[in-house]
Amino acid sequence: MARRLVVVAALSIAALLTAGCAPPPPAPDPPPAVTGPSPGCGSTTRGPVTDRSETIKVGDQTRMYSITVPPQHRPGTKRPIPLVLDFHGFIEGVVGTHPVATQLSAKAAAEGFAVVFPTGSVGGLLWDISQSESNPDLHFVDAIISELGSTMCIDRSRVYVTGLSYGAFMTSMLMCMRPNTFAAAAPVAGIQNACGPTERSVPFVTFHGTGDWMLPFALFADTPGQIAEKYGCAKPVSTTLQPAPDPATGGDIVHTTWDCRKAHTAAESYVIGGGGHTWPGSTFFTLVGFLVGATPTSLDATDVMWDFFSRHHL
Repeated sequence: MARRLVVVAALSIAALLTAGCAPPPPAPDPPPAVTGPSPGCGSTTRGPVTDRSETIKVGDQTRMYSITVPPQHRPGTKRPIPLVLDFHGFIEGVVGTHPVATQLSAKAAAEGFAVVFPTGSVGGLLWDISQSESNPDLHFVDAIISELGSTMCIDRSRVYVTGLSYGAFMTSMLMCMRPNTFAAAAPVAGIQNACGPTERSVPFVTFHGTGDWMLPFALFADTPGQIAEKYGCAKPVSTTLQPAPDPATGGDIVHTTWDCRKAHTAAESYVIGGGGHTWPGSTFFTLVGFLVGATPTSLDATDVMWDFFSRHHL
């Protein structure tokens, strides 16, 4: 119970600080977009690996991440592959469960993209979501993408970002700070409207359960619509997924899509009736439901987000 209270307090305070009543700050000028095959195409020595731990030097700090490279990526390849960055939530980075929970490594191997799971500071506990070019975690992200672009054959037009909870806060920050880097984003259980209009409106799909006790849905219910409005998207259309209700949560799953064609972007949300603080469709989160609440079985966030990512590029 004590750990639950600590987690709730930390995440709720962060949510309130970044999603309060004050208007979001203006977005800083991002680096220009870089597209096409990365410098490592043709010279890469990297072959397939699954959840391999690696380190990278960022300033005077040594940071950690794990990486999965699909079978399609062989030494010397000239065929660029997409890259996904997946950010863990509070505590997840300490216990190392996030890759197991999202199963993005299995998806990467099946679909032919690379996935990186960065590790937060303080042994995987924290992310810095401040909107400043001096942000050390922003430097960490830039360093990962640069390093992998040099040592792998990456399609720089197809770099994507996702994350759960605290990792969703990190994803939202990157939508503000690096809109020309990430072709699309998928914040899970914690999307933030973290800044004003950006040079490019990053397409997003998001998920949140109405029974989330860690980051209560009420704090985030209006956020997707606020971002869609900021983007200049038209009014949304909502549909209820079948089967209704979801067998595991006992509530309906409502998919909302905004018409963003004139804005040249996309905005979608999934509201999971009765869903907890989980990654939808995750077997791992189903097993720990006594801690996080119900996980829907009729919706798989990993499948949905990859389908969404596949439709967007710089």
